[in-house]
Amino acid sequence: MKISARWMVLVAVLAGAYPAASWYTGKRVAAKFMTSKDQPAQTPFIKLVKQDYQRGVFSSVEDVTLELNLASISKPSPAAPPGAGGDNTGADPAAQAAQIAQAARGEQLPVIQLRFVSRIQHGPFPGLRSFGAASIKTELVLDPASKTQLEKIFGNADPLQISSTLTYGGAGHVSLSSPAFSTVTDRDRDKLAWQGLNMDVDFDKEYKNFRVSLNAPGLTVDSLEGQSFKMGAISIKGDASKAYPTGPLYVGKSETTLAGISFSDKADPKKSFSMQQLSLNTDASIKDDFLSVFARLGVSKFMFDQLEFSNFHYDYGVKHLHAPSIAQISAAYSGATADPEKMAALKAVWEQVGPTIINGQPELVLERISIVTSDGEAKLTGGMKLVDANVTDISNIMALYPKVQGNLDITLTDVLVSKLGGASQKDPEMQKAALDAMNQQIASFVEQGYINRNGKLLNAKLEWSQGKLTVNGKAFQR
Repeated sequence: MKISARWMVLVAVLAGAYPAASWYTGKRVAAKFMTSKDQPAQTPFIKLVKQDYQRGVFSSVEDVTLELNLASISKPSPAAPPGAGGDNTGADPAAQAAQIAQAARGEQLPVIQLRFVSRIQHGPFPGLRSFGAASIKTELVLDPASKTQLEKIFGNADPLQISSTLTYGGAGHVSLSSPAFSTVTDRDRDKLAWQGLNMDVDFDKEYKNFRVSLNAPGLTVDSLEGQSFKMGAISIKGDASKAYPTGPLYVGKSETTLAGISFSDKADPKKSFSMQQLSLNTDASIKDDFLSVFARLGVSKFMFDQLEFSNFHYDYGVKHLHAPSIAQISAAYSGATADPEKMAALKAVWEQVGPTIINGQPELVLERISIVTSDGEAKLTGGMKLVDANVTDISNIMALYPKVQGNLDITLTDVLVSKLGGASQKDPEMQKAALDAMNQQIASFVEQGYINRNGKLLNAKLEWSQGKLTVNGKAFQR
């Protein structure tokens, strides 16, 4: 009986302590959510319209409305942290798509409101299913018209499912998914098959580090007229870390792959094209206070206009940017809008740090543009940088002109050059005349030493320095 009594006392103590622990945890979670409301302010095209937080002992509810001003989306800025809510109180998706199409024609871009309601279970054992500070289910709240439209596509399934967890250390995980569907469009009766999407985001305390993973198996669209569009599996993986404790400058790597993309038209086969194994890798890093940013695009094989190409690469970047100065500009730019005062503040920051950036001799790098055809490989490599320039030179092209140094190494096949020379001509006789003229020009440049010929390969090395151009070490004169 003594042992039983002790256990009963322990259970009673725990039963009394758990509500207190859950209440305290809820208070910390609420503070985390209220802190995250300031994140959209760092993004010019996202505005926090409303945030209502109702806190209970074991659970809470957050109701958030965000406004997306697509007219400002061209301004680069950091992404809002995962778990931030939004609201869709307005037009149906078809109307919003039409507005975006109008914007592409030069009309004003739309303002869209999105609403999310998050139901939060407090720790230490949220929902009695796990251990942590909170478990969160977030619902996209749609107006009746939008809900009716999406039910035609997704049926009774939620078009967007979001779940999150928070640890006591302040880190968290967000899972987002959208279900697969197969439907027929109302207007054109196109068959649309989407295989779904899954995304996971991990973040640490104060959102200083992110890790993202996204997978979408693919999309197929078939029309009644015999046209077919297919997009293969997409995979995105990336990580980002704040370069400095404050400010919106992030560094990190990302890797995006697309299995393939194709379009076929039975009525007009010439319109058909296909690409296989697309990839895009990005890398932003800082060393010795200098920022380097590179992007590398590749395509294994693609076909269009009944021509086949392979191993396409476009790798480029910028390096030797003074990172602390770039961080200051990023912070000023992320908050800049059409407000004259904020734009003036951005200009003042540039005037302050611009000389440091220019004096660091930033450099544009073309690692390669290359492609392989049946006639051989075409390849370009090179770079450009400023030497002994100052900030006043930026507004004076003539002063900047002699301070640019650059080089370009070009390798092409003679057949490809000839094809390019006559590509713009449709008339056979005009095309032959253009090809003859191109071949004569090539022969002249080879004779003058401006082009090196090695079998079918043509090569030239161009250098620009102190306002003068040399080709293969020879001064170029037209």
